[in-house]
Amino acid sequence: MQTTTQLNLSPDRAIALFQAEARHYELPSEETKTGLKVISPYGEILVARETSGVRLTLSSSDRAKLYVLQETIDHALGEIGEAESLCWSSSLAGARPPSMTLATVVSCQRISPSYFRVRLSDPDLERFSRDGLHFRLLFGPQDRPGEWPSILESGRTDWPGGTAAWHRPVYTVRMIDPLAGTLDFDVFVHEGGRVSHWCETVRSGDEVGLMGPGGGWLPERSWLGLYGDETALPAIARMLAASAPDTTGVAVIVISHANDVQVLGHPEGVSVKWLLRGRDAPLIDELKALQLPEDQQRFIWFAGEKREVEAARKHLATLGLRKSEWQAAAYWVR
Repeated sequence: MQTTTQLNLSPDRAIALFQAEARHYELPSEETKTGLKVISPYGEILVARETSGVRLTLSSSDRAKLYVLQETIDHALGEIGEAESLCWSSSLAGARPPSMTLATVVSCQRISPSYFRVRLSDPDLERFSRDGLHFRLLFGPQDRPGEWPSILESGRTDWPGGTAAWHRPVYTVRMIDPLAGTLDFDVFVHEGGRVSHWCETVRSGDEVGLMGPGGGWLPERSWLGLYGDETALPAIARMLAASAPDTTGVAVIVISHANDVQVLGHPEGVSVKWLLRGRDAPLIDELKALQLPEDQQRFIWFAGEKREVEAARKHLATLGLRKSEWQAAAYWVR
């Protein structure tokens, strides 16, 4: 699968921009006779000099991944005001985005004081079992019920009511059965949360839109250090369940209520520690107390509130770790 567009940037600026992005995300890249090639988890990006400017070509193994890659490029160029003029060659005008699925709600249950668990069903959900841990729920403007995104003649996404009118929170695939076409995700309940309210009112048979998959994939290391607050519990649970049986390490999880503790499948060599918010030490203190193994393939993952994540990044930067050995992600802002 392939799509192309012309960029309204000078060749030098375009190549420098994509080189910087490749370095930031540690993506393999190489200079070519005409420009630059970057390899991402979703496909290949070619930035080529032409007499008329710059030609950007995206290639991927399937249409959904290609569209995720295209939307990623749209977002990056949009941040510098260079997205509105894009016109992609593979437009599928009028169709729904290939990365979007309309699924049916099977159930929504309160599994503990702080969590709902939602089960969705659709044959197209199979793709969420690979390529990314996360997805976006789609909640449109309340005055335009039943309207969903579609593709414009330019190949870009048309959001009814405008992009800003859509609520698109990110969630983690907690469990998935590709053969049955079902997907489970957990929702942390918080006051005023739109998804929390949706969980209280949704009914079996209701329709919901989701886009993805996206985000990182499962870490494959012999030693794992996983640290997260209430919002990161589903991701840690998914990582532990998918880890090889001989994996060692530690998982430290903050919960709001003692009854939020879950039975997690995990390798015997990984210890799981639960911290009760307001009673136990802060998550960052647990990270700072960690004794890193010296002779193993190791990976540290930290996720939570933005300020805590910034503190974690500062600490991890002092440990002499390679960038590929850790990740810190802000899941929410206080």
